Amino acid sequence: MSHHCPISLSHGSAATAALVLLLNACSDLALPSDDLLTIADLLVLDQQANAPTPASRSFWVSNSRSSVERINHPDAFNTLYLELTFPTHSLVSLDGSLLNDDDSVYVTVDPRSGTYGFILSPADIVFSSNASPSATFSFSVYGDASPGGASQTYTSNANFVAALDIWREVSVDRWPVAPGSRSPGIDSFTANVEASGQFVLAAPR
Repeated sequence: MSHHCPISLSHGSAATAALVLLLNACSDLALPSDDLLTIADLLVLDQQANAPTPASRSFWVSNSRSSVERINHPDAFNTLYLELTFPTHSLVSLDGSLLNDDDSVYVTVDPRSGTYGFILSPADIVFSSNASPSATFSFSVYGDASPGGASQTYTSNANFVAALDIWREVSVDRWPVAPGSRSPGIDSFTANVEASGQFVLAAPR
């Protein structure tokens, strides 16, 4: 069933969902200004010059089932660029309309060319904080930390990589670190996806 299905919620569940919407809408307002940077304040991790550019992907995300979507470099080995994991019941709303347990939304992922980042659309998708999707970048093959490592801030590739986080644009050119941003292993980073929008793997300039 698509997201055009009528909403059918009990009074209690509707109130709970409305509260989730309010908290998500105001979450960026509660962030201290020192935690919000502009894209010019960030050093986004580069891809190597020879890295094949991953193509955009579109797919359905359903509340009734979990799914894992991989965005690969189009090389001979389908080298992983980005993995997105969507648990069951991860969708809360689209364009301010609450979604049911059997609703689905058709989403598109547009990878950034030459760097590590992506745009998740359509705009105004809100995900559940209790069943948050996750995004994991892999840069073991095509990551190029040398521009960041050569900066006066970091002076080495290792220092630059150690400072990386996944950042999300919460309003026009206002970027906090995405919740749950962490490195689960060598040459990879993961974070929770609270809403659609733009994400980058970067360190403060």
